Amino acid sequence: MYRHDDTDLTVMDWFCGAGGSSQGADAVPGVRVQRAANHWERAIESHSANFPQADHYRGDIREAPVEKWPVTDIFWASPECPQWSNARGKRRDFDTSLQPDLFGETGPSEEVERSRALMEEVPMYLRGVIQRGGLVKAGVVENVVDVRAWDQWDRWVGEIRALGYDTRLIALNSMHADPRSVHRAPQSRDRLYLAYWHRSLGRAPEWDKWLRPRAWCESCDTYVQAVQSWKTPGRDMGRYRQQYVYRCPSTACRNSVVEPEVLPAAAAIDWSIPGQRIGDRAKPLADKTLARIQAGLEKFSRPITLEAACNTFERRPGVRTWPVDAPLTTQTTTATKALAYEPFMVPAGGTWRNDATPISAPMPCRTTRENDGLAVPPLLVPVEGRDGKEAGTANAPLRTQTARNETGLAWLPFVAELRGGGSVARPVSDALATVTASGNHHGLVTPESVDWQHLLVPYYGNGGARPVREPVGALTTRDRYALVSGGLPAIEDVRFRMLEPHEIGRAMSFADQYVVLGSKRERVRQYGNAVTPNVAEVLIAALREAITGEELERYATSEKIAAAA
Repeated sequence: MYRHDDTDLTVMDWFCGAGGSSQGADAVPGVRVQRAANHWERAIESHSANFPQADHYRGDIREAPVEKWPVTDIFWASPECPQWSNARGKRRDFDTSLQPDLFGETGPSEEVERSRALMEEVPMYLRGVIQRGGLVKAGVVENVVDVRAWDQWDRWVGEIRALGYDTRLIALNSMHADPRSVHRAPQSRDRLYLAYWHRSLGRAPEWDKWLRPRAWCESCDTYVQAVQSWKTPGRDMGRYRQQYVYRCPSTACRNSVVEPEVLPAAAAIDWSIPGQRIGDRAKPLADKTLARIQAGLEKFSRPITLEAACNTFERRPGVRTWPVDAPLTTQTTTATKALAYEPFMVPAGGTWRNDATPISAPMPCRTTRENDGLAVPPLLVPVEGRDGKEAGTANAPLRTQTARNETGLAWLPFVAELRGGGSVARPVSDALATVTASGNHHGLVTPESVDWQHLLVPYYGNGGARPVREPVGALTTRDRYALVSGGLPAIEDVRFRMLEPHEIGRAMSFADQYVVLGSKRERVRQYGNAVTPNVAEVLIAALREAITGEELERYATSEKIAAAA
């Protein structure tokens, strides 16, 4: 956390949870979290442990004496989102003018009305501050993208604008938010952000500086700052790839579609934690989970070659390679070839996401109910009983985190020791799965041996195939042996485990030293309900520049980060 003084811009964080949004705001120089509110006691305890100097309120914000609270410069609000989202397996009706049905029932339910009421609290508070002679200079409202379908959206935004604020509606996936100093988020998490700033400031935030992700344009053969491009003209909210893509800003390549740089799910996995061989489990995995693992092995169980050097990570145009135990920030100078297997992550719960994702891409969005598992090659395997879910590779980002941990991690029997000029196979006993807010439901799977995977087959004479662990047969002056890679491991030999809370926290972009209190289930829930700090940091940094007129460096140096810690 940064050290602050009385000249800092102050922040009030409503529905703060464990403090993801506060952590991102606090990382911006000259910004200090002064007040936070949340209804859950455990979340307030966690927030207080990290922000002991802030004033904390626990309770329903609708009953809080907000008219007496000190006015802060920046106001962040994250109203309850589950009732706006379809992720809970129940389609939401965003129309507030519902008529009685044939049974005489009139929606929406009390919990849905609560979600809508919490949204209304934002303009009500801003208006109340102005009426008592104060002014919130700028702020952000965060929610799921589905809230844009609310039939009162235009009226709601109009009330904020009528108070003298300009607004910017931002659709942003956490994996694309390039932070100034905090961790990136190796997770695909689509969210809606309404940023607003008062017209009396006389300037607007420099959004292009903070929101355009870096991407490699194959056609231009260079890195570019990608531009968000909507598939349907006039649309302003949606999910990455479904409703919008990123394009190169250059017309020379006709604004080619590009893929922004992202951090793979593998970056969040603690590879030092062992899994258990499926065949040795006292409580067998569910048949559907085993079927997903088998399907994942059949789809993804193929050898790949990694280029890596000792404890290094190399990023080249169009290529993502990394050693399992290597930092993901340094550049390699020399590389060695090592045989490995492509890992993937598998949904283990929830109702809206079925496909597995590779660990080379960010995790899918973390929610409060769903989770992923990591399997080898690795696989992320859904472990809940619902149909329609498949294991997927961990080379992609994790899926969205929910309040439940419902994904298992499975992977093949070994990883290569990428040390110096040699490569030694070793058992894989580490992996990561997605985290949710209501439970730990991830699993890690790995086979015991690689003999099944590689055979030396003679194609002259009568010799038989032999595994690569055995000495090769006599070599003559003619090419004699072929290396055959194929076959699948017995599913009983795959190792499996659930994700730990600290892995979930890293997937959510939380700092390694950040304190989240409570039981494992409570910690998972707090992470799954949180705002990813990397998004909060870039949005608050943009607003801070607009408020003060002082430009911030786009990226903090390692020395400045260390000094602020």
